[in-house]
Amino acid sequence: MTEDPAVTADDDAGRRAPNPRHRVTFGIGAVAVGFLVGLTTLALAFALSWGPDAPGVFLLALWYGVSVGVITGLPLGVVLGLLLRPVANQWIHVGVFFAVFTLASFAVITLLSPSRVLLESLPIALVIGGAGALARASVWKLVRVQEIGR
Repeated sequence: MTEDPAVTADDDAGRRAPNPRHRVTFGIGAVAVGFLVGLTTLALAFALSWGPDAPGVFLLALWYGVSVGVITGLPLGVVLGLLLRPVANQWIHVGVFFAVFTLASFAVITLLSPSRVLLESLPIALVIGGAGALARASVWKLVRVQEIGR
């Protein structure tokens, strides 16, 4: 009779032991909260400069941001979260989210922009990167971190 090495006698009701390589785990709730925080942050950032029209621009940015975010930001955030599972330090997660979201948005904006000046894309890319970092930081308490030796 062979036993599954992932199931130990100490586990309750034969549940699988957590993968020791996955030191940080998250659920659908953390993904949803992170997505909504990132979406709302970007909508606020884009609406703030519109003065009296800001509430309408905020709602419009939310409306269009959902579809764009589901296609771009949500998959990127989930993939980053999965790739960063072995890293227990959540500040590294926040930094990587900032860097990757900034670089990805800079690349897309630069490729789609009619402007030939690359630095014109940088401020928007930094705002998007900041929203990604804030979204990851917002789920800090929603993820589970396994300490070494546990």
